[in-house]
Amino acid sequence: MARVVRRRKKRLTRRSYGLIFFVILLAAVGVKLYRFPPSLLDINRIFRLAADKIFDPSADLRSAEPVLRGRIYDRDYREMAVSYLLYSLYVRPGEITDPETVIKAVAGITGKSAAEIEAGLKSPGNVIKMADHLEEAEIAAVAGGKIKGVFVKPQEGRFYPEHETAAGLPGYAGDGIGLAGVEGAYDLILQKGGFRNENLPEIDFHDEEVLGRAAVDVVLTLDLALEKEIEKQLRAHLRESGTQRGVAILMDARTGDILSWAEQPSFNPNYYWQIPDLRGSGLFQEALDSILYRRVKVRAAAIRRDGELAGPLLPETVAAPNFGLDVDEIERYGNLAALTVGDEEGLFFADRKQPPGSSGKAIDPATGSLDILRLTGAIAALMNGGWQVRPHVLGSVYDHDLQSHFFRAPDFDVQGRRRVVSPSMGIQLRRDLFGTKSPSAGDLHLQAASVVRMEDRGPYGEYVIRNLLIGVVPAKAPKLVLAMLTSQDDLFPAAGAMRQDSRQELAQLGTSILPVLLGESEKLASEPFPTEPDRANYSRFLISRRVNYQERETRTADADAVMPELTGLSLRKGLQRLNGHRLALTIEGSGRIVRQRPAAGHPLEGVQECILSLESEI
Repeated sequence: MARVVRRRKKRLTRRSYGLIFFVILLAAVGVKLYRFPPSLLDINRIFRLAADKIFDPSADLRSAEPVLRGRIYDRDYREMAVSYLLYSLYVRPGEITDPETVIKAVAGITGKSAAEIEAGLKSPGNVIKMADHLEEAEIAAVAGGKIKGVFVKPQEGRFYPEHETAAGLPGYAGDGIGLAGVEGAYDLILQKGGFRNENLPEIDFHDEEVLGRAAVDVVLTLDLALEKEIEKQLRAHLRESGTQRGVAILMDARTGDILSWAEQPSFNPNYYWQIPDLRGSGLFQEALDSILYRRVKVRAAAIRRDGELAGPLLPETVAAPNFGLDVDEIERYGNLAALTVGDEEGLFFADRKQPPGSSGKAIDPATGSLDILRLTGAIAALMNGGWQVRPHVLGSVYDHDLQSHFFRAPDFDVQGRRRVVSPSMGIQLRRDLFGTKSPSAGDLHLQAASVVRMEDRGPYGEYVIRNLLIGVVPAKAPKLVLAMLTSQDDLFPAAGAMRQDSRQELAQLGTSILPVLLGESEKLASEPFPTEPDRANYSRFLISRRVNYQERETRTADADAVMPELTGLSLRKGLQRLNGHRLALTIEGSGRIVRQRPAAGHPLEGVQECILSLESEI
């Protein structure tokens, strides 16, 4: 019992000393406040600073490090996508100690009058944005906290210098996240942060364990010079024939390199949020009508049935229908390089293949249907001596940290390269697949086909005319395969005449453009890899930003704000949409957002909490 009483006495003694010390401290603070009373400005600043620390999620904006995505180049090192570092100017009214200096500095940067700036400083909010899209030289006077209460935040600006040219291939990125095309397929590579060989098996790492500690640039197989020529000719053909949309692929028959990926009508990825939901955006993913490539398939079947020692096929005018083949024989012998099975022969590999678009008929591997990309690969295999190759767009990557270029891994391409016919059969196919060449065709093989079908579109039916062009050049040892597909989607009662005219015009286009493409395709990059962005593109970027930038209206309240639609989005995308709304979040579960409260469209005035219910995709 004695020991217990002693401990209690010690505890009471310690508490007494602590209480005495606290009373002395309060007395000292009281004397300080009595002798040196703070001004109302100081009291306001103290409370604003405390509120900033507690409630403002962007309190550390000044220390944010800029993170820029890697650049995307064509094979001649011309920029297709590039990021630049710009700055936004902010003011914290609660930190201002010298209002005149702040107003003068902000006026010098923004060009606004003192009255405008003073009115802006009276806006509600702990942090007030004063300007956007500023260069480093413009914010030098206030960078690094040189003026109390004024700071800058770095922001990334993504720019696509070629605008609508080949827009569907690089795709676009928003808020630093790849959303479509190469930007989406290789988002992990383009973002800052290391990645391993299993993340990019197409590239030879040369014994390096990790790439991407700094920025990594992507070099595509695309050639912008060829792309622009094909798009120009495709636009002209669509305009003259009255056809609404079309696509074209140019591929190296020996390697699978995609040299051109053209689509009309196109879009501008610099304004990707304005892309209309057009029906014509899915021609690359739509299954081709088998009638369009039936002639090639029947001839391939006849050649393979006759064997390697057989002579040339008879002209179709004197040969038996389908060269005497029945339906089963055509399917058995005419399998186009086995590309009708499996889904691994798309444009992107290693689980990065883009999903089919919402428009058009998606490819079902079980049905054996071909899209235009698979058909191009099949024709290449039948004309290059019998080697199936993987169509691809990734040529190499450049690591800025290691200052080294890393090219495609030979082992990876060998895995996707397999022989589908013997060498002697490859010679037979190359000689007879397209039939007898006309003297006017020159050193190339060409075939054009058309199909008309009626599509059910709700309360009415509509004629659809599809035209397909397949061409290879040169004829004896093909290097390039060109495939063009056009679609006439309007109602045309006289479909037969239209079909004949458009097919002939497409064939004439192929005859004129293929020799030009062959001559241009041999020109490769001779300059060293550019480690710095193109200054000319940077100037164009600044002009485009300032021409299109509009000052947002300053709101005094969130009365007009409504709850955005979040259902079906990932948590990351949902949080991006909620950015800017001051709401306390409660998140239940994991996976995609399946329920939200408040509901979409509900006014947010007076709402303080948002509840998101997530459900796993598994």
